[in-house]
Amino acid sequence: MTAVPAFAADQDRQLSTSYVAIGAGNRDPQEMKRVLDQNNRAKELKVYGADGQKYLQIKGVSDQAMMSSVSVAPAEPGTGTLVNILPYQNQDMITQVTAQQYAMAATVAGVKDVIITVTSNQSVSGISALAGVYKALAADGVQLDAANTKVANQLMASLEQANQEIDSKDAGALTGAVMKSASDVAKARQNQRNMSQAQTAKILSDNLNNNNITLSLNAQRPIISALENFQRAPIASSAGFIDVANRQAETLKQSVGDLMASAKDFLNKEEAQQVLNKLENSAGDIWEQVKTWVGQLVDMVKGWFEK
Repeated sequence: MTAVPAFAADQDRQLSTSYVAIGAGNRDPQEMKRVLDQNNRAKELKVYGADGQKYLQIKGVSDQAMMSSVSVAPAEPGTGTLVNILPYQNQDMITQVTAQQYAMAATVAGVKDVIITVTSNQSVSGISALAGVYKALAADGVQLDAANTKVANQLMASLEQANQEIDSKDAGALTGAVMKSASDVAKARQNQRNMSQAQTAKILSDNLNNNNITLSLNAQRPIISALENFQRAPIASSAGFIDVANRQAETLKQSVGDLMASAKDFLNKEEAQQVLNKLENSAGDIWEQVKTWVGQLVDMVKGWFEK
């Protein structure tokens, strides 16, 4: 299959079919395959430690360390990159990376119009999950530049302290601001302007303010450094990246929680039904929480009147 560059202008869809990439360290790959591909239609891949080094530039990774698994499915053109993080047996196993961070990093790497589902049956940071995404795209003939994936991984990692300083509900606003900053930096580069560190810091600060996010200078510094490296990456020169990044920034800004994609976003309707079922299950849990909250509120109001 002929390799296709990121954001090719004549390309309606980046991915031709669905893939499931199982981490080599997963203790129950068959069950993980069932969770991620209930219709048994996706092509299956295994992600090894060598893939972590190849796609994430993580050295010395053993096969056993690759525990998180992903499915990658084509989305409707123009959808962007959407990510769902699924619990495993009602437990959240991805402990560090948010759905929005995955989506932001994948976009910077050159991914577009796909739906990524991440899960694990063991508690993991989730950092290695993108190796499965990149390997699936490579298997489908999509060539991602290693320089782009490297800076994407750095940008994802640069949010570690920022995540500790914000409420979890603001993960979308944070990554939306960083995504918009990447778009602004790319626009400057394509207008033949190299941004200084101070100018890059100003771009980030403005976008954080626009999204009502407050970060300490210590939390901003690694993000600024990552954006400076992004400026020199090939994708910052891609004419198609700016529009994709701007749309993705808005999607991220409006996103809350672990489920970014809904059934309507999938091209494959059977996969869409899977997601709809999972969303309905999640909605049931949320509805129970809402009913509990309403009951507590009613009790509190009654207490006021009884005083």
